[in-house]
This record gives sequence, structure tokens and C-alpha cells, in this order.
Amino acid sequence: MDGIAQADRDDVDRRVGDLAERFVTAGWGFFLVGGVVRDLFLGVRSEDIDVTTDATPADTSSILAEWADTIWDQGVRFGTVGARKGNVKVEITTHRSEQYQADSRKPEVEFSSTINEDLARRDFTINAMAIELPNWDLVDPFGGKVDLANQLLRTPLPPEIAFSEDPLRILRAARFLSSFQLTSSHELEDAMQKMAERLDIVSNERISEEFSKFLLVNHPGNGLRLLWRTGVMEKLFPGSSNDAESQSEAVDLISRNLESRWACLLWALVQDGSRARRTLTELRVSNTTATRVSGIINAARILAEAQNEDLPTVRQVLHRTHHHLVSAIELLDAYEQSPPAALLSAIEQIRELEGDEEFQVPLDGHDVATLIGGEGPLVGEMLRRLMEHRLQFGPLSKQEAVALIQDWRSSS
Repeated sequence: MDGIAQADRDDVDRRVGDLAERFVTAGWGFFLVGGVVRDLFLGVRSEDIDVTTDATPADTSSILAEWADTIWDQGVRFGTVGARKGNVKVEITTHRSEQYQADSRKPEVEFSSTINEDLARRDFTINAMAIELPNWDLVDPFGGKVDLANQLLRTPLPPEIAFSEDPLRILRAARFLSSFQLTSSHELEDAMQKMAERLDIVSNERISEEFSKFLLVNHPGNGLRLLWRTGVMEKLFPGSSNDAESQSEAVDLISRNLESRWACLLWALVQDGSRARRTLTELRVSNTTATRVSGIINAARILAEAQNEDLPTVRQVLHRTHHHLVSAIELLDAYEQSPPAALLSAIEQIRELEGDEEFQVPLDGHDVATLIGGEGPLVGEMLRRLMEHRLQFGPLSKQEAVALIQDWRSSS
């Protein structure tokens, strides 16, 4: 087949060629489908293999029982049976068509006998190709191969229908556009703009899950531009400031890390850790991620607002930004808002002279309580004053800390 390297064909045949023969011998079709086909044309190896067939789930399970080491059927009501043999993982789904209700993106699934009907329900043409094994015949009724070569993102059905049926495809469009350096047609962008309100029927959990996948592609910038052009960003983040170009350029410069990418996105929208945390909480992003994103944004704000490079000020900055310092500097660099060179130099000086660990005092609450002869609010007050002294004058020995406590106690 033109466009697929022989070595890649041989790799697929080694992994599932025998399984394809078993289906054909039993009188059923066996079609590679979706991402694995797209990736074959791109010369990329897919670890997992998706297959569609006209065999019923029961027939599929029967064939797999003689081939696989392990079978799972949690998706059998949707026609999907999964299996693993050695290091080969495959999911086989009976051809199906889908009917959607206006108030839901969850389809009513009906099994189909035709591969073309199955491909019509796919999200984009580049994912709506199939290869029939063992003969390696391409099934491409919607021109996905040409679109992939032309780097064009289109839907198999009219985009208004595709996005109305499953509005999450609107966000997926941004992910695929960025992942494969595609361009979008005017028809697709018009439909995204018209159908953005349909995202109301999608749960916040599913939106944040898809958006997080999008943020983790190598270069999400072009996808962000698409979401801004079509009004989707305003829909997802109402009331946000629109600096689409600087945001899109910045996010491409950030390390491929979910918390850092979210922080970069929200820095342009809210520039406040508490607001960022509320936004992510509303989207049902995990508390761990929301906390880290809030910390990065707050650290970036502290660095951006630092006015002096004297050692006490710099220690205060380090104390407040310690866990997120590197990410915060990266964020500011991406937006061309880098802290002054003198501040960064002073930070490095303190880290070299006083260590790279979080600032601490050499006494704990029990030590202080013993020294002052009791517990209560005064213990916390003494610990706070010790930290202030540490930040003002530098590291303390335990002997120096004890002397300070005794002096403060005697003068109070």
C-alpha cells in the first residue's frame, strides 16, 4: 500500500496478522481503524491497536479466547472486547452506528454490518480510515489520507452535525490541529463558533480531561489560536482577558508538564493564584493540580512584583516561592516578563551561600515550649520571630536560636 513503509506493515502483521487470519477464516472482516491507521501513514508506531469487525461481540470473544492471554469485556455493551497477547494489546469493536439525543453526548449504539457506516461516526477524516487485513486494502470513504497529506482538519459528516452530536469534538479539534500541525477549514471554524454553546451538555470533568490532553501536546499554541478565533475560550473561561497571541506563543515555550501548562494558560487569563484555583476547581481539575497551578502563579506574581535585590528581600522571595521557583521563572520568561537580572543573580547567590533547601529554623515547637516553660500562642509567636530573624540576617545555629528565645522571653 502506498504511503506505509514495508517495515511498519511487517510490524503490524507480526502483532495481529494471525488474529486477522482467524477472523477471516471464521467469515468475518478485520479492519485496523482510527489512530493506528493515521499513525501508519505518519510512520509512527501505535502501541495499542484498534480494530473494527462485522463479527458480533460474542463471536469476537470466541475467537479471542483461542488467541489471547487475557480478555476483558467491560465495553461489551458498546460492542468492544479487549485482549492482550504478550506485549500486544488490541481492542475490537463491532461495526456500529450512533444516534444522539439533543441533550446528551452519550450515543444510543446500534451495531452495523458496514465499515463505511462505522467510519462515518468518527470525529475527523484523518481518524476515519480503515485498513482491511490481511490484504492491506485501504477503506477511506471521506478522504482522510488526502487530508492528512494536505494537513487539513475536516469532519466526515458536516461539522455542525459532528459537533452537535458530540460537542467535545470541538476541543478535540484543537488537540489534533496542534498534534499534527494541521490547518482548519472555514466550514469547521464556523461550526465550532456556532456550536460552542453545545459544550453546556458536557460535564466539567470531561472538558477538563480533554483540555488537559490538549495542553500536553508538544506545541498547543495553534490549537489555542483556533479556540480563541472561534469563541470557545470565552465560553470556557468567561470574563477572561484576551491576549491570544502572547498566550499561544508562551504556552509553546513551557515544559511539557500539566501544572506548568495550566499555569501558563491561566497567567494570561487571571494572573492570580486564588482565581486560578477557583477556575480549575469549577472545571473539576484535581485538587493536587489546582494547588500546584495556584502556587506557580502566586510565585510568578511575587517574582514579578519584587522591587529590591537586597538579601533580606530576596530571602523573603525565596521563602515564599521555594517550591515553585523554577516553574515561575519559566512562566515569566515565556511571557517575556523575566525578573530583573540583578534579582536572579541575588537568588543564585543566596542559594549558593545558604543552600538550596527550604528555609528553616533550628528549633521546633517542642524545643521552644521547653525553653519558655509552657505551650500556647507564645510558642507560635516565637517561631515566627525566629523565621523573621532567619530571613533578615541569614542562617541560625541552634545555640543562636536558643539565645534569641531567651532574650525575647526575658524582655517580654
